[in-house]
Amino acid sequence: MRYLVFLSLFSLGLYAAITADDIYYVYKTKGIKAVEELLKREYEVKEVKEIKEVKEPFKEVKKEEPKEPAVKLGQKRFVKFKTPSEKESVSRDYWLKQLKGMDVSYGFYEDVESLVVCEKEKKRCDVFHVEDDGLKLVRVHDDVIMGKGGDKVKRGDLKTPVGVYEIIKRFKPTNQFYGPLAFSLSYPNLFDVLRNKTGDGIWIHGMPIDGKDRDDLSKGCVVMENNAILTLDTEINAQSTVVIIGESKVPKMTREQVATILSEVYKWQRAWKVNDITTYLNLYSNDFKKSDGSGKAKFSAMKQQIFSRKENKTILFENISISPYPTVDDRKLFKVSFYQTYKSPSFASKGDKELYIEMVGDKMQILAEK
Repeated sequence: MRYLVFLSLFSLGLYAAITADDIYYVYKTKGIKAVEELLKREYEVKEVKEIKEVKEPFKEVKKEEPKEPAVKLGQKRFVKFKTPSEKESVSRDYWLKQLKGMDVSYGFYEDVESLVVCEKEKKRCDVFHVEDDGLKLVRVHDDVIMGKGGDKVKRGDLKTPVGVYEIIKRFKPTNQFYGPLAFSLSYPNLFDVLRNKTGDGIWIHGMPIDGKDRDDLSKGCVVMENNAILTLDTEINAQSTVVIIGESKVPKMTREQVATILSEVYKWQRAWKVNDITTYLNLYSNDFKKSDGSGKAKFSAMKQQIFSRKENKTILFENISISPYPTVDDRKLFKVSFYQTYKSPSFASKGDKELYIEMVGDKMQILAEK
């Protein structure tokens, strides 16, 4: 019986830190009871030590959520100036006073909630909100992938267009290549079409959901990391966003420029109202094209016929937006849009209006009209 106990204790000793020689020495000198006590003490110490060394269960580290932008959407405090008198509307100084203290670095917007300014060479897009005192920077998105250098000219050239566009659709792509979310842009706009540019389907979108690296991530689109495109979705109102894309640098505007353009637009409106055909046509570039592609000669003949009727007209402009229009040749171009109400004895209309203009000195020259 003692022999069996000894074998059991010896096996237990193999688990403990003491050696077989230690056990045999204690047995010979102090007997089996002493061996039992020795092994009991050793086993308890090892068991406590192993319990302490049990590792903490794995805790998943949550990714840091993007911080809320300082300026939140939905707090619409758009710029709403009082309706100017006819004399005030054509005065540059009047508009300068109205614009005092406003940030108009990337344009003037009466009815736009958010603005995205992208620069291809810098691979960045800045997001702004439009508040009562102008533009407020919300976030800078770096490492944005865009198409080949140069302005887009034709379908398949893999270039990201340079210009001013609106978001016309927010959607989840059916093809995982485009990431979890996309925004479709209004390319080609009127100015693009009149310059014979082709192609379509220019989006702001994410990256392949499978995480694979691909050389052709941008086929002319603006491509952001997936977490960035989801963050962008919280920063803009897709139904009220202007997107400006420049090649190297989107030209900044000054209050003086905005005031000059506003006064010129209202001079154009007044000449239209009072049937001043000379002043009216002088505000159109010789390179002007209508939305149907016809040039200034045909347009001038039509307007001369209409103005000759000397009809009284009501022409109102609301919700004016003025954006700097980037070009690869650094021309001073701008897009002006507004809601127009027109009424005369022979015709009436309401709707959105677009002008693409070039400033030559302090004079406006209309290049395209819709």
